[in-house]
Amino acid sequence: MRCLVTGGGTGGHIYPAIAVAEALAELLPRSKVLYVGTAEGMESALVPKEGLDFEAIRSSGIRGKSLFSALKGVWAASLGMGDARRIIKSFRPDVVLGTGGYVSGPVVLAASLMGVPCAIQEQNAVPGKTNLLLSMMANRTFAAWEYSLKLFPGKADVKVTGNPIRAGILGNTKDEARAAFGLRDEFTLLVLGGSRGARFLVDIAVEMAVSGNLGIQMLLITGHDYYENAIASLSTKQQTGIVGAKYGNIILRPYVYNMEKAYQACDMVLGRAGGMTLAEITALGLPSVIVPSPNVVGNHQEYNARALEVAGAAVVVREGAATFDSVERSLMDIMNDPGRHRKMAQAASKIGRPDAAKQIARELIALARRG
Repeated sequence: MRCLVTGGGTGGHIYPAIAVAEALAELLPRSKVLYVGTAEGMESALVPKEGLDFEAIRSSGIRGKSLFSALKGVWAASLGMGDARRIIKSFRPDVVLGTGGYVSGPVVLAASLMGVPCAIQEQNAVPGKTNLLLSMMANRTFAAWEYSLKLFPGKADVKVTGNPIRAGILGNTKDEARAAFGLRDEFTLLVLGGSRGARFLVDIAVEMAVSGNLGIQMLLITGHDYYENAIASLSTKQQTGIVGAKYGNIILRPYVYNMEKAYQACDMVLGRAGGMTLAEITALGLPSVIVPSPNVVGNHQEYNARALEVAGAAVVVREGAATFDSVERSLMDIMNDPGRHRKMAQAASKIGRPDAAKQIARELIALARRG
């Protein structure tokens, strides 16, 4: 079977596609997978590291409100459709999967018009506009949350699978993972803001590190954009021989490619509410304090986070002037109450869907065979 996958811009769109590609390879070892992204996106660096074939198309989002921005985006998308048609003719996929980002639109649309069976996967509780449109053309739409069902058009064929996570996320012991980061064998908090980082959370983590009130070990993944500022604020410096720094019992990294080890090394998470982040921490049964980003379309991160809060797996804190105190108090309450920590971990595990990638892969195989 030949499968073309596409998605880009952020890790939240890229890693689901990689997870499904891995599941396909496990279910059908002789299958061929081609990843289509943009040359400028994160996918151009991440995907080849995973051993997947990669081709780039021209595409960009329709940003801003000006007529010029809109026309520029439409022109880029039309160029991308032409590139996608060329790649599809050459690769001859049996099925196409789009996982989001502006690169998905031209590829899935081109494949649909060419009669290739198509599916899309939506990571967030509130679907993006592109996926809402594509869902009416796709043969199948995979949703992460039950909440999403009422938001898709009636014409869409939607199935709730959860978000696909990579098998490696579940594959490390805590001792091995902590050793990889130079962490001690003690309660550890993981702070992360998604693949591009989150300045607000980095600032909170730095403030907690300086205050020392929590008194716990922390693994802080800043994102490349905020790393230098974080180590400057802590008056520390780059460690010799590695890309990272240390401040007391705080380990700082600008980015972590082996996120499975970061998750396994820790006992609790402070993060944003991206769909993939929540999928990974629930699959691993990690309690969390979530600060949804207010700067996303449709406020979808808060909807994502509330699903965990209702299940008892997370505490949700809105971003604002009092966020630092609320976050620190919530973390201390959970850390100092082993019974509560255990119940939150059990709640997270209960709603986690570690088999989502294989479920989607099986659906794609069925689509390809029908096609």
